[in-house]
Amino acid sequence: MAQNKNLNLELSLSQYVEDDPWVLKKKLSDSDLYYSAQLYLPKQEMEHFVLPEMDHDLVRKLGAGVEVKVRDVDSVDDFYTVRLKVRNGQYYLGKGWGLIKNAKVLNTGDHIGLFWDKLTREVKFKHFKSQSITMHREAGTTSTQKNVLKKK
Repeated sequence: MAQNKNLNLELSLSQYVEDDPWVLKKKLSDSDLYYSAQLYLPKQEMEHFVLPEMDHDLVRKLGAGVEVKVRDVDSVDDFYTVRLKVRNGQYYLGKGWGLIKNAKVLNTGDHIGLFWDKLTREVKFKHFKSQSITMHREAGTTSTQKNVLKKK
């Protein structure tokens, strides 16, 4: 019976490349933390890896902004309500981002990862601190993500 549960878990994670769910990876800059209350998200990764996983109705409302739950995977009970919005083709987390950056004590140069969990309909968040995460030099994508983007 336990073997079947493991099989189901592997299947539910198969939507992510190389078992790495963090399709949005970002090295935080001063502008992410100090100059605005917004975290700009990589456009190409949002459009190829996140938006296709979201409900059509939610995507349609991004221009006006939608409130989404952001869950910190390092402490599963911690979640934040954050406004996800698109303006002039740029996707960003707005209202509520300040709570996350202060609670997690984020610093310039820290790395974070995010992905949209289709089953729970929420953003999963991971703070990698200042550890280096495997990133491709162009557009902050992993090499596998880069190959997926080239094929589209």
